[in-house]
Amino acid sequence: MKSGKITAVHRDIKNKHRYHFYIGDELVFSVHEDILVNYQLAKGVEVDDGFVREILLAEEEHRAFLLALRYLGIRPRTSQQVVSYLQEKGYPLEVAETIVNRCKQMGYIDDQAFARQWVNERLRLKPRSPMMLRMELKQRGIDKETAEGAMSTVTRDDELGAARALVQKKLRRFEGELDRNDEQKILAMLYRKGFSQSVIQEIRRELREHGAD
Repeated sequence: MKSGKITAVHRDIKNKHRYHFYIGDELVFSVHEDILVNYQLAKGVEVDDGFVREILLAEEEHRAFLLALRYLGIRPRTSQQVVSYLQEKGYPLEVAETIVNRCKQMGYIDDQAFARQWVNERLRLKPRSPMMLRMELKQRGIDKETAEGAMSTVTRDDELGAARALVQKKLRRFEGELDRNDEQKILAMLYRKGFSQSVIQEIRRELREHGAD
């Protein structure tokens, strides 16, 4: 990589936030204006291989940071989701983890808040058993301790309410009164979805009170 004094700086024609740096007639590197400011890059500044490598790493991290911000702007994400997303975009793990830590420090990523919000919204909009909620959090990269913290506010009444909501949705498919075969299908559905035995027994009692025979 060429070393020496920067002899020319040109703003990119299409992207006004990018600048190209030359030594003689050779293009040495191009960076975002934020990197230009941070490193005080200008005509006459002396650069060597080590300095240029540092600048290029900062540029790579800056690109990854902007990409992460756009990804987070769609909806909240977990640390692991952002790491995986950046890796899918071709960034090495080290860069992805650096960007995630930066986002955490700036408050753009908060796994605890994500987990709490996920649990609350699931219970309100898409009823799930505690087991399923834990599984979903794990799939999104939430560690066990953080998941249990979010689940600590989930009560048996919450679980029972979620089971009732699923049962009501299932009941729309049945015509007339339920028989024992219908009842078993509903209870089996709750079992597959991970509801506790005590909640399933409560639903059985409620179904029989309303006409399963």
